[in-house]
Amino acid sequence: MKTILIIDDEEDARDLLRQYISAYKELQIIGEASNGLEAVKMINALKPDTIFLDIQMPGLNGFEVLTQLEEIPEVIFSTAYDQYAIKAFEVHAVDYLLKPYGKKRFENALSRILQNQENVIPLAEELLQKETSFPSKVILHKGTRKLMVNVKDVYFAEAFGDYTKVFTKHEEFLATKGISQLHDIFNPTMFIRLHRSHFVNMNTIVELKKIDRYHYVYLSNGKSLRVSDTYLPAIKKIVL
Repeated sequence: MKTILIIDDEEDARDLLRQYISAYKELQIIGEASNGLEAVKMINALKPDTIFLDIQMPGLNGFEVLTQLEEIPEVIFSTAYDQYAIKAFEVHAVDYLLKPYGKKRFENALSRILQNQENVIPLAEELLQKETSFPSKVILHKGTRKLMVNVKDVYFAEAFGDYTKVFTKHEEFLATKGISQLHDIFNPTMFIRLHRSHFVNMNTIVELKKIDRYHYVYLSNGKSLRVSDTYLPAIKKIVL
Protein backbone atom coordinates (compact mmCIF):
# COMPACT_ATOMS: atom_id res chain seq x y z
CA MET A 1 0.00 0.00 0.00
CA LYS A 2 1.38 3.40 -1.03
CA THR A 3 0.46 6.32 1.24
CA ILE A 4 -0.63 9.55 -0.44
CA LEU A 5 -0.84 13.18 0.66
CA ILE A 6 -2.84 15.65 -1.47
CA ILE A 7 -1.64 19.26 -1.44
CA ASP A 8 -3.70 21.87 -3.27
CA ASP A 9 -5.29 25.15 -2.19
CA GLU A 10 -8.40 24.54 -4.34
CA GLU A 11 -11.04 22.37 -2.70
CA ASP A 12 -12.41 21.26 -6.08
CA ALA A 13 -8.93 20.10 -7.14
CA ARG A 14 -8.53 18.09 -3.93
CA ASP A 15 -11.98 16.55 -4.41
CA LEU A 16 -11.08 15.53 -7.97
CA LEU A 17 -7.78 13.97 -6.93
CA ARG A 18 -9.49 12.11 -4.11
CA GLN A 19 -11.98 10.72 -6.60
CA TYR A 20 -9.29 9.64 -9.08
CA ILE A 21 -7.00 8.12 -6.45
CA SER A 22 -9.85 6.17 -4.82
CA ALA A 23 -10.01 3.97 -7.92
CA TYR A 24 -6.58 2.51 -7.02
CA LYS A 25 -6.73 -0.05 -4.20
CA GLU A 26 -2.94 0.14 -3.78
CA LEU A 27 -3.10 3.88 -2.94
CA GLN A 28 -4.19 5.18 0.47
CA ILE A 29 -4.82 8.89 1.11
CA ILE A 30 -3.54 9.76 4.59
CA GLY A 31 -4.13 13.51 4.55
CA GLU A 32 -4.73 16.74 2.67
CA ALA A 33 -3.21 20.20 2.92
CA SER A 34 -4.53 23.45 1.47
CA ASN A 35 -1.45 25.67 1.76
CA GLY A 36 2.32 25.40 1.70
CA LEU A 37 2.99 25.85 5.41
CA GLU A 38 0.45 23.19 6.33
CA ALA A 39 1.93 20.92 3.64
CA VAL A 40 5.45 21.08 5.11
CA LYS A 41 4.20 20.19 8.59
CA MET A 42 2.09 17.29 7.34
CA ILE A 43 4.75 15.83 5.03
CA ASN A 44 7.42 15.96 7.73
CA ALA A 45 5.05 14.43 10.31
CA LEU A 46 3.31 11.78 8.22
CA LYS A 47 6.18 10.79 5.86
CA PRO A 48 3.92 9.85 2.91
CA ASP A 49 5.26 7.69 0.10
CA THR A 50 3.87 10.06 -2.54
CA ILE A 51 2.61 13.63 -2.62
CA PHE A 52 0.43 15.37 -5.19
CA LEU A 53 1.93 18.87 -4.98
CA ASP A 54 0.34 21.97 -6.47
CA ILE A 55 2.76 24.76 -7.38
CA GLN A 56 0.61 27.87 -6.92
CA MET A 57 -0.45 28.04 -3.26
CA PRO A 58 -0.58 30.61 -0.46
CA GLY A 59 2.02 30.58 2.32
CA LEU A 60 4.65 28.65 0.39
CA ASN A 61 4.44 27.61 -3.23
CA GLY A 62 5.14 24.02 -4.24
CA PHE A 63 8.81 24.66 -4.97
CA GLU A 64 9.29 26.33 -1.59
CA VAL A 65 7.60 23.38 0.08
CA LEU A 66 10.11 21.06 -1.57
CA THR A 67 13.06 22.91 -0.02
CA GLN A 68 11.56 22.73 3.50
CA LEU A 69 11.15 18.96 3.71
CA GLU A 70 13.11 16.61 5.94
CA GLU A 71 12.72 13.79 3.43
CA ILE A 72 11.72 13.94 -0.22
CA PRO A 73 8.93 11.52 -1.14
CA GLU A 74 7.78 10.67 -4.65
CA VAL A 75 6.37 13.89 -6.09
CA ILE A 76 3.66 14.41 -8.67
CA PHE A 77 3.58 18.12 -9.46
CA SER A 78 0.51 19.88 -10.78
CA THR A 79 0.11 23.44 -11.99
CA ALA A 80 -2.09 25.67 -14.03
CA TYR A 81 -0.16 27.40 -16.80
CA ASP A 82 2.83 28.83 -14.93
CA GLN A 83 5.68 29.77 -17.22
CA TYR A 84 8.34 29.68 -14.48
CA ALA A 85 7.25 26.29 -13.16
CA ILE A 86 6.90 24.70 -16.58
CA LYS A 87 10.34 25.97 -17.64
CA ALA A 88 11.86 24.47 -14.47
CA PHE A 89 10.17 21.14 -15.20
CA GLU A 90 11.38 21.15 -18.79
CA VAL A 91 14.99 21.97 -17.85
CA HIS A 92 15.11 18.98 -15.51
CA ALA A 93 12.86 16.69 -17.58
CA VAL A 94 10.41 16.46 -14.69
CA ASP A 95 6.91 15.39 -15.67
CA TYR A 96 3.83 17.07 -14.23
CA LEU A 97 0.07 17.37 -14.52
CA LEU A 98 -1.09 20.54 -16.26
CA LYS A 99 -4.41 21.84 -14.97
CA PRO A 100 -7.14 21.30 -15.89
CA TYR A 101 -6.71 17.60 -16.51
CA GLY A 102 -9.23 14.79 -16.81
CA LYS A 103 -9.35 11.22 -15.58
CA LYS A 104 -7.71 9.78 -18.69
CA ARG A 105 -4.78 12.23 -18.45
CA PHE A 106 -4.43 11.40 -14.75
CA GLU A 107 -4.41 7.66 -15.40
CA ASN A 108 -1.92 7.95 -18.26
CA ALA A 109 0.40 10.14 -16.23
CA LEU A 110 0.34 8.36 -12.88
CA SER A 111 2.58 5.38 -13.54
CA ARG A 112 4.84 7.29 -15.93
CA ILE A 113 5.54 10.06 -13.43
CA LEU A 114 6.10 7.68 -10.52
CA GLN A 115 8.58 5.66 -12.57
CA ASN A 116 10.52 8.81 -13.53
CA GLN A 117 11.44 10.34 -10.18
CA GLU A 118 15.23 10.58 -10.53
CA ASN A 119 15.01 14.06 -12.09
CA VAL A 120 13.16 15.54 -9.12
CA ILE A 121 16.40 15.59 -7.07
CA PRO A 122 18.36 17.87 -9.45
CA LEU A 123 15.36 20.21 -9.48
CA ALA A 124 15.29 20.27 -5.66
CA GLU A 125 19.06 20.83 -5.55
CA GLU A 126 18.76 23.79 -7.90
CA LEU A 127 16.02 25.28 -5.73
CA LEU A 128 18.22 24.90 -2.63
CA GLN A 129 21.17 26.49 -4.45
CA LYS A 130 19.09 29.57 -5.22
CA GLU A 131 18.62 30.32 -1.52
CA THR A 132 22.14 31.63 -1.01
CA SER A 133 25.60 31.34 -2.57
CA PHE A 134 26.02 28.07 -0.71
CA PRO A 135 22.98 25.96 0.26
CA SER A 136 22.18 25.40 3.93
CA LYS A 137 20.86 21.90 3.15
CA VAL A 138 22.01 19.07 0.92
CA ILE A 139 20.04 16.09 -0.39
CA LEU A 140 21.64 12.81 0.65
CA HIS A 141 20.62 9.19 0.26
CA LYS A 142 20.21 6.57 2.96
CA GLY A 143 19.05 3.34 1.39
CA THR A 144 16.03 4.27 -0.72
CA ARG A 145 15.33 7.42 1.29
CA LYS A 146 16.23 10.92 0.06
CA LEU A 147 16.94 13.13 3.05
CA MET A 148 17.53 16.84 3.51
CA VAL A 149 20.58 17.19 5.74
CA ASN A 150 21.76 20.49 7.24
CA VAL A 151 25.19 21.25 5.81
CA LYS A 152 26.41 22.49 9.21
CA ASP A 153 25.77 18.98 10.60
CA VAL A 154 28.19 17.35 8.15
CA TYR A 155 31.46 16.33 9.83
CA PHE A 156 33.38 15.08 6.81
CA ALA A 157 33.04 13.47 3.41
CA GLU A 158 35.10 10.86 1.60
CA ALA A 159 35.28 9.76 -2.02
CA PHE A 160 33.44 6.57 -2.89
CA GLY A 161 34.00 5.86 -6.56
CA ASP A 162 31.83 8.25 -8.57
CA TYR A 163 29.88 9.05 -5.39
CA THR A 164 30.70 10.46 -1.97
CA LYS A 165 30.09 9.12 1.52
CA VAL A 166 28.98 11.89 3.84
CA PHE A 167 29.19 11.60 7.63
CA THR A 168 27.41 13.52 10.34
CA LYS A 169 28.17 12.93 14.02
CA HIS A 170 26.37 9.58 14.15
CA GLU A 171 25.14 8.79 10.63
CA GLU A 172 26.48 7.90 7.19
CA PHE A 173 24.84 8.98 3.93
CA LEU A 174 25.59 8.78 0.22
CA ALA A 175 25.77 11.74 -2.16
CA THR A 176 25.36 11.05 -5.86
CA LYS A 177 27.95 13.74 -6.66
CA GLY A 178 31.69 13.07 -6.80
CA ILE A 179 33.74 14.53 -3.96
CA SER A 180 35.07 17.53 -5.91
CA GLN A 181 31.61 18.41 -7.21
CA LEU A 182 30.15 18.13 -3.71
CA HIS A 183 32.97 20.16 -2.16
CA ASP A 184 32.34 22.96 -4.65
CA ILE A 185 28.80 23.56 -3.37
CA PHE A 186 29.84 23.60 0.30
CA ASN A 187 30.80 26.90 1.93
CA PRO A 188 34.63 27.22 1.83
CA THR A 189 34.61 29.21 5.07
CA MET A 190 33.30 26.07 6.79
CA PHE A 191 34.78 23.14 4.82
CA ILE A 192 38.36 22.43 3.82
CA ARG A 193 40.03 19.71 1.78
CA LEU A 194 42.36 17.35 3.67
CA HIS A 195 43.20 15.00 0.87
CA ARG A 196 42.01 14.33 -2.66
CA SER A 197 39.68 11.77 -1.06
CA HIS A 198 38.45 13.80 1.94
CA PHE A 199 37.13 17.16 3.00
CA VAL A 200 36.12 18.15 6.51
CA ASN A 201 34.01 20.60 8.49
CA MET A 202 36.61 22.87 10.12
CA ASN A 203 34.40 23.30 13.18
CA THR A 204 34.76 19.59 13.99
CA ILE A 205 38.59 19.55 14.05
CA VAL A 206 40.05 19.36 17.56
CA GLU A 207 43.67 18.37 16.92
CA LEU A 208 46.36 17.93 14.28
CA LYS A 209 48.88 15.23 15.08
CA LYS A 210 51.88 13.75 13.27
CA ILE A 211 52.26 9.96 13.52
CA ASP A 212 55.41 8.59 11.89
CA ARG A 213 55.63 10.52 8.61
CA TYR A 214 51.93 11.33 8.22
CA HIS A 215 49.70 14.02 9.71
CA TYR A 216 46.16 13.34 10.91
CA VAL A 217 43.32 15.54 12.08
CA TYR A 218 41.16 14.31 14.94
CA LEU A 219 37.50 15.29 14.97
CA SER A 220 35.17 15.92 17.88
CA ASN A 221 33.39 12.61 17.23
CA GLY A 222 36.66 10.69 17.67
CA LYS A 223 37.26 10.08 13.96
CA SER A 224 40.77 10.65 12.55
CA LEU A 225 41.56 11.51 8.93
CA ARG A 226 44.90 11.67 7.17
CA VAL A 227 46.08 14.99 5.76
CA SER A 228 48.06 14.95 2.53
CA ASP A 229 51.17 17.11 2.16
CA THR A 230 49.37 19.22 -0.45
CA TYR A 231 46.75 20.42 2.02
CA LEU A 232 48.85 20.40 5.19
CA PRO A 233 49.88 24.12 5.14
CA ALA A 234 46.23 25.23 4.97
CA ILE A 235 45.27 22.87 7.80
CA LYS A 236 48.10 24.13 10.00
CA LYS A 237 46.80 27.69 9.65
CA ILE A 238 43.48 26.57 11.08
CA VAL A 239 44.60 24.19 13.82
CA LEU A 240 47.94 25.57 15.02
